[in-house]
Amino acid sequence: MIKQSTETFRCNDQALVYQLVRSKKRYRSMALKLRRDGKLQVNVPFNTRASIIEEFITAKYSWIVAKQQQKPEQIQPTHYRYCEGEKHLYLAKEYTLKLIIAKQSKVELKNDELLVFYRENTSIKNLINKWYRLQAIDYLQHRTQLFAESYQFPRINKIKIRSMKARWGSCSTKSVITYNLHLIKASPENIDYVIIHELCHLIHPNHGPGFYQLQQKLNPNWKQQKQLLNARGYRLLPY
Repeated sequence: MIKQSTETFRCNDQALVYQLVRSKKRYRSMALKLRRDGKLQVNVPFNTRASIIEEFITAKYSWIVAKQQQKPEQIQPTHYRYCEGEKHLYLAKEYTLKLIIAKQSKVELKNDELLVFYRENTSIKNLINKWYRLQAIDYLQHRTQLFAESYQFPRINKIKIRSMKARWGSCSTKSVITYNLHLIKASPENIDYVIIHELCHLIHPNHGPGFYQLQQKLNPNWKQQKQLLNARGYRLLPY
C-alpha cells in the first residue's frame, strides 16, 4: 500500500514543498530524491511520524539545497523528435537515426546507425520504442537469470519491462522484478548494478543493513555505478 501527499515544511527559514510517499513495503529506512521535474520526494515507511520526517529533512537540508541548485539541463530528460540524423542511445552508445521507406517495417543496428525501415504513415516513435522493448526483454531477462543462477538467488516468478518515470527497477513481495524500459540505454555496468540491486530484494525486501551488506558483497562498485546512472539518467528518459 502506498499513500502520496504534498507537504510543506519550513526549514532554515525556507519553505520546502515536497511529495511525501508512504509505503508499507518500506520498513525502516527513509530516502530523499530530486525527481526529473525538479520536485523533492521523500519516501518513508507507512506509519512514520511527521516529527521524524521533519528531523530527517532537516539533517539532509544541505544535500537538498545542493541538488536544487544544479543546472536544469542536468535533470531534464531528452526531447526526441524522431527525425533523420537524431542521436539515440543503446547500451550507452550513440547511434544516428536513419529513416528508410520500405514495404515492411523493422528496426536494426548497423555500424553506428539505427536504421528504421517504415511504411508510410507509420509512427517512427512507436517502431523505435517497440524495438527498445524487445531488446530490453532479451537483454535484461538473460542477464538477470545469469546473476540469479551464479549467486543462487531465490526463484524469480516473473520479469517485466515497462516505461517508468522515476524508477529503474522494482522487486515485489511476490518475487516479480520490473525493469524500466529505458534502462537498456544505459551502460552494461550500470544495468548490472540495477539487476543485482533488485535481486538482493528477493532476500531482503527493505533497504536495511542486511540488504546493503549483500549488495556490497556481490557488487563492491555499486555506489559509483549508482552515482553515474543517476547523473546521466536524464539522457535516457525521453519526453
